[in-house]
Amino acid sequence: MDSSPTTLILDASTLLNLYATGRLRDIAAAGLFDFAVSEYVMSEEALFVWERGPDDAELQRVPLELDALIEAGLLDVLRLDTSEEVGTFVDFAISIDDGEAITAALAVHRECALATDDRKARRVIADRSPAVRLVSTLDLLKAWAEEVQVPASELREVLGAMSSGASYVPGPGNPHYDWWQEVMQQKR
Repeated sequence: MDSSPTTLILDASTLLNLYATGRLRDIAAAGLFDFAVSEYVMSEEALFVWERGPDDAELQRVPLELDALIEAGLLDVLRLDTSEEVGTFVDFAISIDDGEAITAALAVHRECALATDDRKARRVIADRSPAVRLVSTLDLLKAWAEEVQVPASELREVLGAMSSGASYVPGPGNPHYDWWQEVMQQKR
């Protein structure tokens, strides 16, 4: 039986969320999945996160720097290579944004899992391609935290950095909302 990790293709929002944690390298290196991203998402959609400036008052745009992750083999960059992948992209693009549509087409044809938090994209992909495993940002972070036993105070900082850097805060309908709340409300 093959025990190698499944490839997980990140959409733009998930890539931004994970990058904003400041721990993308650690999360990717944990080996829960082999991470990949489409060339389109990397070059057109996931361009920057927000970080506090030196005076700690203002947020500044900070470009994503992914070259070291790519060179280390922790993030693969994929592109639509076949007419079948392009056709599936076009089919998905009728209903969802281009980044999610490209990511979905790659996941379908390469039998990969897909990471997205976009509710509409999740619904469309699940309806059209139920074999594609869908993973959310919080699925990843919770699994990583449990796998490497991230201390609660450190995990709170990671989630806080994601909130400010990528403007991600889960809603009450998120399956991991209670976990998020518990981590964020723990005393320092």
